[in-house]
Amino acid sequence: MEVKRTIPVKLSVLDDRQDDLHQTIDQFNHACNYTVQHGRNDDGYLILNKSKIHDKVYHDLRDETDLPANLCVRAYSKAIEAMKSTVADWKKGNSRPLPRFNEPSAVYDKRTLTIKDRSATLSTINGRVAVDYVLGDYQKSYLDDNDYEKRMGTLHYREDEDAFYLHIVIEKEVEERDGDTVLGVDLNLKNVAVTSTGSFYDGGELLWGQNHYFRVRRSLQHKGTRSAKQVLRRLSGRENRFVLNRLHTISRRIVGEADAHDCSYIAVERLTHIRERMDNGNDQVKRQMHNWAFRELQEMLAYKASECGIRVEQIPPAFTSQTCSKCGHQSSTNRDSDGWFECNDCEYSVDGDYNASKNIGLKLLTLPEGKRPSGLGDGHLALKSGMLNGNGDYIAYDGSSSDRESTDKPTTSVVGR
Repeated sequence: MEVKRTIPVKLSVLDDRQDDLHQTIDQFNHACNYTVQHGRNDDGYLILNKSKIHDKVYHDLRDETDLPANLCVRAYSKAIEAMKSTVADWKKGNSRPLPRFNEPSAVYDKRTLTIKDRSATLSTINGRVAVDYVLGDYQKSYLDDNDYEKRMGTLHYREDEDAFYLHIVIEKEVEERDGDTVLGVDLNLKNVAVTSTGSFYDGGELLWGQNHYFRVRRSLQHKGTRSAKQVLRRLSGRENRFVLNRLHTISRRIVGEADAHDCSYIAVERLTHIRERMDNGNDQVKRQMHNWAFRELQEMLAYKASECGIRVEQIPPAFTSQTCSKCGHQSSTNRDSDGWFECNDCEYSVDGDYNASKNIGLKLLTLPEGKRPSGLGDGHLALKSGMLNGNGDYIAYDGSSSDRESTDKPTTSVVGR
């Protein structure tokens, strides 16, 4: 399988060349917005074909901006991808405005960016700019790995740090694992993640952080001053990094858990329409759920798992929280408002998120032929004390027949410890 990672690298830029990078980013965004505004055919429909967009806007972009030719191409290509996403939403009946580009970033490829071990050169509106890397051990471990090929990058400016970053995309091939053991993972608010092997990743610190930033943001918005707006922009960057750093920790531990249990698959719920599914909640819950980057967590799981040859598979989310993982009985009254699960039929009693994590793994194992992964075979679900197959048969790790898996006292992992 192909493993792709994005490595953020802080840049050291000479003072007299920083404005060239700022101007390049500004003009790159202008080129993207120009493409969206003018990329229409005679009937008024958006043009989503690259060659047709090239004919429509390329020469205008060369006249409108000082960007090199290849950066103009990257700009209209980025705009096309955003327009395709918007049109796809329109076709589903979702209301969505046309894309608008104002994030301080610009996309580079091999023609506009030369990536070296400790430095790079970037095309700008004023020739090439040479930059040095400011590297930590994390960045060095990937940039020094000769198995990875450095493909492209995105230049970012972080206002809260007053610093430029280059997000370098690297790729390599990894052999997929043999085997058919699955780790089920449930994502939720109270517990960010719960695994079928009984590990709980507490969401308390993330909830505190989200609520803290929400209160500060609301206070600044009420002030409405120019300085308050500047602080808001810096705050947004800090908040995103606060969340993403913790999600990185969680995803790394989950993949480590899958590796320790010799899993070839991690099963998670498909997050399609997750925001719509939260419309019944109160405003605070919806705010928290919207801000909890579940998709980012799944993406982190996917690329961290791929480095170990582990595949992340998404399953339909229906009834995983209402179904008994022991007997299969499904009822909306099986789970109470506090998140505890007690089966009305067999009286199996367990934490609701833990029960859901097992159902998610079992659901992957019992998908019909044609929908299940080709290498899964009969398959087993990894538990704390053994494995469970799709028929509900339990196999203890020590060879005994009794089910000794942890239910009331699962392992608890607190983010940041």
